[in-house]
Amino acid sequence: MSFSSSSVSSLRARTMSSSDDGITVKQRAVKGCCAPAGNKVKLLLVCGVLSCATNFPEGYCNSYPNTSHQTFQDQINASYIARGVEGGLSDEVFTWYWSGMLNVWFIGYLIGTFLTPYFCDNLGRKKALFIANCIALLGAILSFIGVVFNVPEVFFASRIIASISSGVSFGSLILFLQEATPTELRGVTSFLSESTFIMTMGMGIGFGMDAVFGKNLPVLTGIAIFPAIVAIIVVIPLHETPKFLLINRDNKEAAMESLEYYRGITSENDEVLDDMMLEKQVSASGEDVKPFVAEYGLMRYTITIWQGVKEVLSQGHLRISFFLGAAALQIIVGIWPIVYLSTDLLEDNFSPEISQIASFAFMMSDFLASILGLFIIERFGRRTLLIWLGIANTLSLCLYMISDLLIPVWDPIRWGQIAALILFGATYGIALGPIAYFITSELVPQRSRSIVQSMVLGFNTTMNFILSFITLPCYNYFGVLSFLPLLVVPSICCIIFLYFFLPETRGREVHDVVEELMARHNKDALKNKERNISISVLSASSLTSVGSIEKKNTDLDV
Repeated sequence: MSFSSSSVSSLRARTMSSSDDGITVKQRAVKGCCAPAGNKVKLLLVCGVLSCATNFPEGYCNSYPNTSHQTFQDQINASYIARGVEGGLSDEVFTWYWSGMLNVWFIGYLIGTFLTPYFCDNLGRKKALFIANCIALLGAILSFIGVVFNVPEVFFASRIIASISSGVSFGSLILFLQEATPTELRGVTSFLSESTFIMTMGMGIGFGMDAVFGKNLPVLTGIAIFPAIVAIIVVIPLHETPKFLLINRDNKEAAMESLEYYRGITSENDEVLDDMMLEKQVSASGEDVKPFVAEYGLMRYTITIWQGVKEVLSQGHLRISFFLGAAALQIIVGIWPIVYLSTDLLEDNFSPEISQIASFAFMMSDFLASILGLFIIERFGRRTLLIWLGIANTLSLCLYMISDLLIPVWDPIRWGQIAALILFGATYGIALGPIAYFITSELVPQRSRSIVQSMVLGFNTTMNFILSFITLPCYNYFGVLSFLPLLVVPSICCIIFLYFFLPETRGREVHDVVEELMARHNKDALKNKERNISISVLSASSLTSVGSIEKKNTDLDV
């Protein structure tokens, strides 16, 4: 192996730069508009605004139909009557029509989920967010046009477009928040994403009430345009995440600049980058990757999406991470049927007004619990919260079923349904929902993270579509007992699986968690990882030796 003098000089310059003392480092100023620069309050504010604006299409657009469904039914029927369909759609036909209108979201979301690895790994987390938010703006405009001109097909198309954007933006946002923030804030910022999502769902249910904008669909749908614009504006000045630049782009200089943008200029930044490199070395255990020695003797990899999927399914530690992420999300799959249909379901035993208020109370309990969750997420283990809250959440569904079945025996027990909904929302919001969505990213090394997360979200989206699509028809045919095979039994099975296999991730670096999973499920991968680290160290030592020889030769010449 040979090295040019320019390569060695570049290496030596970087090495000298990385060993600057703290005084020299602090003389530089962080470049970039609105840079948090280590200010935790500012960093949380940036993450919060970005999360709220990015999550708005999914949360808001999927919740306002809950309380405004009667207005939509009237408008859709009016559209078909105007086209010559006498009397509009029958109740049975509309049930399937409306179920399709709502659940087409999951088809678009699934498409967006599988586009996420391409955008995130090739363009970066920031550009993926920018593109997704631009698509969300288009979807919001089309939904507004659809209701203004009373063309249900345009509204249908708008939901597909908006859902594709949400599929890309959600995965990109989680990756962005996990990689841009320090370990001690990783849980809080990821939790903040879900809290803002819950808040937008609360806004949708509230605004969809007849007393607010439920009778004015142009205003109700047009509101979504403004957050999409805000999201685009917020993303533009942000830097790409340091971990993506370092591991995926192999650009330490840009990674350092990004690290300083988000976390400030400190003497510990070099150590932070070194810790990130450990995650890269942990990734170096696959059989289907093509390594080559780059600067610093570290490995860089090229991998296609299909190679990544094959690797996930063939390597034990990645495969179990996929199963764990899928199981965590399966526990909360009931949130979508309830967000879509709670008002509709409650109207069997309550007036429309009480049903709307109860749905709003359910969402407010969800949101308020998520605020409390921000203060406990780093105080208790992810595993502990996920399992125990999963049990409580499943029990709330059982309470709803029991209350409904006992109404013929004792009528006042119907209020237990509302209590069960509020308990369901509280257990979801306080930690169960947020952890379920971000736990996968804490189990997987950088190189496979977007692929595994997309596979998990893809599986979850498919299950959401199937269950949400058939819940209302099954409820109409079989009553509340349909919840048992659709929601309760699968949740119990997943909780048991998580109890036996889910490691604790709170306060731990990702490479540490990955090593634990390797030790449990893929011992060969752990040996490969150790071998690759040894190769990396030897390569780095070789480069350093060459630099030392050149320096000695230069001194002799002088």
